[in-house]
Amino acid sequence: MVLTQPSNPTVVVDKVSDLLTVDGVEWDVEKLHGLFNEEVCNQIVSIPPDREQGGDRWVWEHDNKGVYTVKTRYRNAMLDEWSLFNVDCESVKNFWKRWMRIDENCVMCNNAPEDVYHAVIDCPDLQYMWVEAIFDYNSRVYHANALEWLVVEVREWKDKELAALAIVTYYAWERRNKKKFSNEFIRVEELWSRVERAMDETQLALCSVDSCREYPVGSEWGKPAHPFVKVNVDAALKKEGGGVLGGLIHDEDGCCLGVYMNAISYPNDPIKLEAMVVKQGLELALKVGCKNVIVEGDAMLVMEFLKMPCGQSSSLNALCRDVLRFCNNFEHVVLIGFLELVILQLILFAELLR
Repeated sequence: MVLTQPSNPTVVVDKVSDLLTVDGVEWDVEKLHGLFNEEVCNQIVSIPPDREQGGDRWVWEHDNKGVYTVKTRYRNAMLDEWSLFNVDCESVKNFWKRWMRIDENCVMCNNAPEDVYHAVIDCPDLQYMWVEAIFDYNSRVYHANALEWLVVEVREWKDKELAALAIVTYYAWERRNKKKFSNEFIRVEELWSRVERAMDETQLALCSVDSCREYPVGSEWGKPAHPFVKVNVDAALKKEGGGVLGGLIHDEDGCCLGVYMNAISYPNDPIKLEAMVVKQGLELALKVGCKNVIVEGDAMLVMEFLKMPCGQSSSLNALCRDVLRFCNNFEHVVLIGFLELVILQLILFAELLR
């Protein structure tokens, strides 16, 4: 998420922690509205603060790991020198281009001849992808091709950084091919959400044991046993962005104790919406006085993350941790992630058609 600088801020803050409440549990909405517009505030509030990420520490801003080294200082100094002499970086790039020429322009920007480096890394149409990257890949601007970049830089990267780069460049190439051969356009803003989801799924697979995983044996809805109530939740993505969240609560007799439905403008990721709808379902259950709750949803990835929280640093994991913290308000919470909620999905679909 990229934030624009506030034009007329009414609140002065020095650190991100200044935007939290006194206990550090939630965002201070009043301060946020004093700095940002409504859309940005909604985007910030949609991801809860993660109190488990640790305290502040000193970092070197010109290194992706925050560590001062001679190499990063030299690189930063050279950047200053190049700016003084007004070096034409395009001339350097042209010098390193491969001998093979491609007569076609890039299908995405139509401004430059297309080679692999341009198609998945250097295309102007992809620059927002690097701005939103979960790791710092700014060192790419100092190199003229992908091979040179990886040979020089990759030895200092963690495995996750290299894995994320491999996934996102694959998605960038897939995006290019769909545009070229099927005239299908994929928004560049969606790429990193897909990368996070792929890495979350991989991390979950490494944390779990297949032999211990329970799989569904049917799709019929069943009444909860006393003293439990059952919360059925689901979310749907809206075409224009954001989504619709909804759920309902039944007791052991099948009587409906509560229903909720609301639309939000952010995030645009269906998996994150599924995590948020679980939290809202639990909030409704607490409001109507329930203490023993079964939560059913059809987002297997979210439910598995809630059952086996991993150390993956992602916005989905932050949302799931927030849900688990809220579960402390109940005596028992059981999470089931396999039921197709046909009726609720029809309600959500009708809401989207309004």
